[in-house]
Amino acid sequence: MVFLHGWRRDLHDWSKVIELLRDDLSILALDLPGFGDSPEPLTALNSVGYAQAVAEVIREWRHDAGVGRVVVVGHSFGGRVAIELASVVAPELVDEIVLIGVPIIRPESQARSPWGYRLIRSLAGMGVVSKERLERARQRYGSDDYRQARGVMRQIFVEVVKEEYLDHLLLVQRPIWMLWGTLDQACPVALARQAASASSWATLKVLDGVHHLVPLEDPQSIAELITTRVIGS
Repeated sequence: MVFLHGWRRDLHDWSKVIELLRDDLSILALDLPGFGDSPEPLTALNSVGYAQAVAEVIREWRHDAGVGRVVVVGHSFGGRVAIELASVVAPELVDEIVLIGVPIIRPESQARSPWGYRLIRSLAGMGVVSKERLERARQRYGSDDYRQARGVMRQIFVEVVKEEYLDHLLLVQRPIWMLWGTLDQACPVALARQAASASSWATLKVLDGVHHLVPLEDPQSIAELITTRVIGS
């Protein structure tokens, strides 16, 4: 089992889930580059770049630990990485994936930046607006994740937030287990249903009354899915 956390999170999000799993499982929980105890990457990566970094770790882990079958569990941003890993980067390393609250399809409301911000950004590009004014606009109009990111991590966020993953999800020819909270506002469950219905490999389970941070809010359901469906499959 390989566990990948979400944006601005770290490997400790999986602590309760891991406690509930069988002791005989080989488990690898990672701090993705730029989060937790992992240093920031030297250059801006997209989701494919993150997946390449994870692939290197999995190869070493499989060799050193003698691991055979590999299941990758990704929450939110970690699920983006899991999709890229299983579809285009190293599908030979992944036997199954578990996706939890992953922005596979971009909501329409996120399709474009607010008009006011786009105007200021255009004026800044022409040298009419100062960098300081542009940064104030970014702080006003940007999401909380964007405002909190700095330097290379902000570049990464801008890159990955534009990405969609449905086409690459459809390339995954192995079991895809999807677990979603009905109250997830970051990744609406309606879009999860749309993505699941597009893939003959995907199975979606919806958790009533659960929000986006499923690993913290409902670790029991994740552990049950892994134990009864993934390990038992």
